Amino acid sequence: MIRCKLLHRSPMPCRIIRTLSTDGYKSIGSFHSDNVEQLMRLSDEDYIAPELPFEKGSVKIPTRSPVAAPFANSGRFSDSYSHLDRSQWSFLNHGAFGLATDVGLSRAHSWRMCLESQPLRYFDRYLLNHLAHSARSLVDFVATENKDKMRESIALMSNVTGGMNAVIGGHARFHGNSSKVFSFDINYGSNKKMCQTYHGQENAIEIPFEEDFLPLLRKIQSSSNEDNDYHLQATDVFLSAFDSTIQNLIRGGKHSKSSLAGSLLLLDHITSNTAIHTPIMSLAKYAKEEYGMIVAVDGAHSLLSLPLEMSNILSDGSDGQEGVDIYLTNCHKWFSSPRGAAALFCSNTTIQDSILRQPAVVSHGVNDGFLSRFLWDGCRDYSAELSLPAITDFWNATAISVVRKDTKQNLKEGIRILIQHWHPGVCSGGGDNADMASIEQNSAEAGLTLVPLQLHAPMMALVRLPDHLSGSAVANKSDRKTSTDAKRVQDYFYSCRVEVPVKCVRGVLYCRVSCHVYNRAEDFETLARVALNVP
Repeated sequence: MIRCKLLHRSPMPCRIIRTLSTDGYKSIGSFHSDNVEQLMRLSDEDYIAPELPFEKGSVKIPTRSPVAAPFANSGRFSDSYSHLDRSQWSFLNHGAFGLATDVGLSRAHSWRMCLESQPLRYFDRYLLNHLAHSARSLVDFVATENKDKMRESIALMSNVTGGMNAVIGGHARFHGNSSKVFSFDINYGSNKKMCQTYHGQENAIEIPFEEDFLPLLRKIQSSSNEDNDYHLQATDVFLSAFDSTIQNLIRGGKHSKSSLAGSLLLLDHITSNTAIHTPIMSLAKYAKEEYGMIVAVDGAHSLLSLPLEMSNILSDGSDGQEGVDIYLTNCHKWFSSPRGAAALFCSNTTIQDSILRQPAVVSHGVNDGFLSRFLWDGCRDYSAELSLPAITDFWNATAISVVRKDTKQNLKEGIRILIQHWHPGVCSGGGDNADMASIEQNSAEAGLTLVPLQLHAPMMALVRLPDHLSGSAVANKSDRKTSTDAKRVQDYFYSCRVEVPVKCVRGVLYCRVSCHVYNRAEDFETLARVALNVP
């Protein structure tokens, strides 16, 4: 058999060296690629990144303004999201389906053109090696320690939903359909449906939180105003809700504490509907030590928005080691990749070979290692996953810690703008304008944000709509709102070309505002004005 070795970096015709192949297949199935498991195990010193089969292209990195004021750098990042139609829309809903950076779209487009120029070459000889490179790039982005271990702990996939199907379905298969899975009622909706589908209604245990425990988060105060202080107090609230559900089960007589060992606890690192930053590490520690549970985290909103250090988040199953067992995250949200890229992390090899033994889609790599079993799930467009190295390079070049700090500051200023327009005189510190220090300390207790800003996500929060729209949480009041009311208001916003979701939580309507690097004060000003005109 004649094998063609391709030597090129550009879309120009290839120079082909005709050589007689004496090697057998190294990769999964009959792909003419290297063994991806071996590529992941190579050290940084030994690893050689595969060459791109096209011109890399230039990337414009935004330069940071020396001005420290809110939104000072937003305009500089607008060029990195140049396809957003700012002339028509105020876009404050990045948290829904993300928005891809230009650099990610450009790299994905190059890969699509490469695919169509010679499909067999793309799938047979390029794809798997470059997917392994994407996996290594993502590990480098979320792990500064124990990288060798983390590279054997990652699996790429198209989205967290597929990964969660593997996790929840795998738990039901391995531990039996009678095994229990626990999740808070504020968790992501589709995950609840997966629990019911794979474990059955009786064994999918929902932890009530929204009605009785969410109001307790609102009351949290801190004299130090430090985030850690708020999260310590929030942990107590989450643990109380969790323990209350467990004790009710045990009192029912069908379960004992020991019978819950091996149950699955699902946590959202950042809840989607309520934008709450969940204290996952404390909850995982308690669930594992007290009840022997397995803990999986849906981190769909966490990549880039939170400073993830996966070597500290994951537990490898060693005695006494803290951490979660499984962690999933989407790349298309705050990381801003094109849609169709996500990652699952698990460093516990026992769980890799049991619960995670079967991906949602079984294909060629199912028996060839942790990355391999998830990597190929059929003939599809893999360009989003292939774009990840370009996007990690982009974010690393922007000083990501500064980006997080700036965006968090911008969100707070956006919330201040909304509160000043919608609830004048509240949290004003005695003046005419809403005061940021007062908002940080009192906005939740005053009912202006769902929870204290320190407990909301760093790039996403819920702000109560003006009084004539928002309704009341008191159960017997006639103005307690519903999801139908939320849809009506959101549809009005859309008709005014303002894209922002309206959430109904305990009978009250809130805007869930997202703030990424490209958002400007004008986006919040427009939303503030439009809301005051809702009929």
